[in-house]
Amino acid sequence: MLRVVTVFTLALAPVAGLADQAASRGDAVVEYAPGSTGRITAPLATIVDEAERHGEILRERLGEPEPAEGAFDGVDFDALRDRALNDPRVRALLGTDDDVAGAAEAGTRYEDSKVFLLASFSMPRESLRQMMSEARDFGLNIVFRGFVNNSVHDTQAALEKTFGDLDAAAGFSIDPTLFTRFHVEAVPQVIAVGDAMEVCETEGCAGDPVPPHDRVRGNVPLRFALERIAAMGEVGAAEARRLLRGR
Repeated sequence: MLRVVTVFTLALAPVAGLADQAASRGDAVVEYAPGSTGRITAPLATIVDEAERHGEILRERLGEPEPAEGAFDGVDFDALRDRALNDPRVRALLGTDDDVAGAAEAGTRYEDSKVFLLASFSMPRESLRQMMSEARDFGLNIVFRGFVNNSVHDTQAALEKTFGDLDAAAGFSIDPTLFTRFHVEAVPQVIAVGDAMEVCETEGCAGDPVPPHDRVRGNVPLRFALERIAAMGEVGAAEARRLLRGR
């Protein structure tokens, strides 16, 4: 038993001596986990140099971006526009007639219409469904300012999401000139005129005088709006009463 203890003490002596030497030099004694091989120092300077070298190689390989000038030289935008306007789906969304085109169409579109329901795709879906149902009951169209995101595809998707299918959305048109002509900034609105709408005299109706009209603003039932115009309106009262009699 005495012999075993003596050997153990002698085995620890060199370790203790190394620790004492480190302490005498003022060095911190580093302890490593069992089985470790000691300190590993990463060559950070080498890593940074290598990264910069590879970055420079990649920059030279990619080169400077080519200017976009001339990227659309071969594109015939007039042809694209004409093709879109001749698309039956686009014409259906615009509410145009195959036999009518150009500026005259904007006036003749409302030849027999004197009451307009102005709406927006930003309105709650339930409000749009109710408005569409009421408009159908009175034989009126809903007018939107423009396409959703200026896209026929997005507009069709919005209609299908709101009404389920396009058949349920029958009876609407897109006409920014009507919003411009009556200075409409907020919807919904019901506008009634006394005479048929004339063709715009200025581009987009921007400089046309506002036609005489009656209007009701706010998300109210169509019947209520027509009753208000019939009772308190001036130029649109007769048309509102005619529509109410038909119901």
